[in-house]
Order: sequence, then C-alpha cells, then structure tokens
Amino acid sequence: MAQPPTKILEGVFAVSKPPSLSSAQVLRDLQHHFAESKLFAPLLDRTKKDEDEKSRQSRKRRRRDTDQVFKMGHGGTLDPLATGVLIVGIGRGTKHLLEFLSCKKTYETVVLFGKTTDSYDVMGKVVAEAPTGDITRAVVENQVAKFTGKMKQIPPMYSAIKIDGMKLYDYARSGKELPRELESREIEITECSLLDYYEPGSHDFRWPAEQAGEEEKAVFQKLMRGAEDTKKSVGTQGEHGSANSSTKTPVKSNQNNLPRHEKAAMHIHHLPTQESSPADAPAARIRLTVSSGFYVRSFAYDLGIACGSYGTMASLIRSQQADFTTAQPPPEGLVSALTYEDLEAGEEVWGPKVSSMLETWIESHPDTSVQERHHEQRQSHKRDFRGHRGFLGKGGGSKRSWNNHKNENRPNARPRRNSSSPEA
Repeated sequence: MAQPPTKILEGVFAVSKPPSLSSAQVLRDLQHHFAESKLFAPLLDRTKKDEDEKSRQSRKRRRRDTDQVFKMGHGGTLDPLATGVLIVGIGRGTKHLLEFLSCKKTYETVVLFGKTTDSYDVMGKVVAEAPTGDITRAVVENQVAKFTGKMKQIPPMYSAIKIDGMKLYDYARSGKELPRELESREIEITECSLLDYYEPGSHDFRWPAEQAGEEEKAVFQKLMRGAEDTKKSVGTQGEHGSANSSTKTPVKSNQNNLPRHEKAAMHIHHLPTQESSPADAPAARIRLTVSSGFYVRSFAYDLGIACGSYGTMASLIRSQQADFTTAQPPPEGLVSALTYEDLEAGEEVWGPKVSSMLETWIESHPDTSVQERHHEQRQSHKRDFRGHRGFLGKGGGSKRSWNNHKNENRPNARPRRNSSSPEA
C-alpha cells in the first residue's frame, strides 16, 4: 500500500489564468483543490499547528477567510480580461513573491484602433472615437519601433492606484475630479514587436456595445486632458511626489460568511455585451517584454494616439514571467504553467506537475528556519550563561572591590568595610 506523502511541499509555481476570472479567484480555486489533496496534507497539518499556536499566543481571536486554508499569494495581478502566467507562492514561497513583481514579463496583446473606452480595454464603455483611414501596417510598424527603452507612462483611470487614499477607478466611477494630476511612472520596454496586422474586415475583434453618457464622456475627456498635460510636463518637471497621502479605514465585509459559489460569482467578470459584428477598423497583435509597473492598457491607448487615432486593448496574454511560460511544450530552460484543464483532471494529473515545480524551488531555497531557531537558542543560552558567570564575579564578569566604589555617590556616608578588613 502506498504511503501518504510526508514531505512538506511549498514554494513558487505558476498557473495559466483563464479569461473572466480575477487573480484572487484563481487563488481560491487553488486553495480548494489543494486542501483536499494528499500532496499538500503535510503542509496543511503544519499550517493548522501554526495557526493553533498563534491563537494560543494572541489575546484577540483571529478571523480568517474560510477559503484561506494555506498561506498563498500571487506575484503580479492579471486583469479579468487577461490570460496567461500567474505566479503563485504557497507557504514559504509567499515571502519570495516580490522577486517576481520586479522581474520582466512578456505579453501578447491586440490593439483595436478607432475608439477608446473608460477602462482602455473592451470591458469598458466607449467614450471617444476617431477616424482610422490613415492607419496602415507601415504606420503601426513605425510607431511600434518607438516604444522601446525607458520612458514615462500614465496609468489608466481604471486601476487600483490610489490618490489621497482613494483608488483611481473609484474616481472614474463616481465622476469625482482628481485632487491632483495623475503621476507618470518610469517603465522600460525591452521588446516591442508587431506580430500581425489586421485590415478592417479580416478579424473578429468587436467593440463593446455600451456607449458612455455625455456627462461620463465629458468627465473622461477632462481627466485625460490632465493626463496629457502631465505627460507633456514630465520632461521638464520630472515626476510629482505623492504628497498629502492619506489612508482610508477599510470597510468591514461579511464576504467570509458567503458560500464558496457565491464568492466565486463575485470574481467572475464576463465580457460586456459586444456589437453584433466585428469592428470595421484595423487591429495589431504586438509582443511586449516590459518591466514591473507597466500597464498594457495604457500602451494600447498611447499607441492609438501615436498613430493619429485611438487604441483599445482587445485581448491580453501574459506569455512569460521569469522561468514560467504558457507554451506547451516549453522552450528549453522554461517551465509550462499549470492549466485549469490540469486542475479539473484531478490530483493524479496536476499533482506531479506542481510537485516538480515546488521540488525545484525547494532545492534552490532550502528551509533554514529550523537551523536558525537552533542557532538562536544556542546564542541565547550562551548569553545567559555569560551573564550568570559575570554576576558571580567569575570568568567573563569583573569583580569590583569595595575600594572601587567606596563613598561612591555617598559623600556623607561612613566608609563601608569588607568582612575581611580589620576592625577600625
């Protein structure tokens, strides 16, 4: 009979995110599959023991998300529309996710020319449009070649970046005026290549059917004028500091009490209703290798402006991040990300793949916590022992004679005598 696994598996691996799901929902799905598996039973046992120990030491009772079985996080959010590599850390691996936030990433995106939306992608409402008659393959190639090197980028209005404690997309949704201009960010593009160019009528990319109202369009145009003014002033003034930052008190939520399927429904974002026919506009498929902090949606908007029109992101794939890729089979030196098809096939399919990725990670990141704890205990015992010897006046301590402190801070006191001194 096969023995259950006893080795604790933890570290970093990658999953290929399907469309429409939020990155947070991907983590919930992984938690669900892993919690019932044999592969992660040892980690689950250790996690429960750690939580019990923390509960005993803490006066306050910790409230945990019922879906948060393991300590887990991801190394870079993907929008619901996007697909591809999502780096996941589990157990000790969560402490190393910052390494992946700062690493370079490769994307393949489709830019649809002629209109823009409030979110810069086809998930939003159309807020502006412009002719595309002058856009050709040569024009796009010429402009794409300019998007390499270090440059400044304005984040999209629909993003989680905060200004004075409020997220940008909350300003966009409420129509509130920004308290100050959007700040540009320095990013770097090491590759920007045109993979395909689609003439009008030769593709199936479509515009969202919903048009923004006139008031929404006016607010958006005002915000974008501010962004363009910021972009123009970057060369002479540099980036603005984030002064007057404040924090908002988080709103307590009872989502933890919801059933799993209801939570999942809150993190599934399907494409909005699209126009009945493909867009009568050119489109381009582009590959980008970029630094951290890069927004592909902003790139789509900027490329549209550079080509004399507007641009909207119609699709997005993160094809590579660090050593993980969506390619099947992977190129030499890379590892294919776990897929949702693997998860749905059961542990006998996804187990060996996840185990291989985590085993590789553990080899290069050995667990030193046990040795560190033993070392600290030894050092603590040494300190206590030395202090004890010093107190007795032996070994590392220094014995003070009565003469050394005679009359010390006692100007009017009678001299104290040692028990071995002769009687006065």
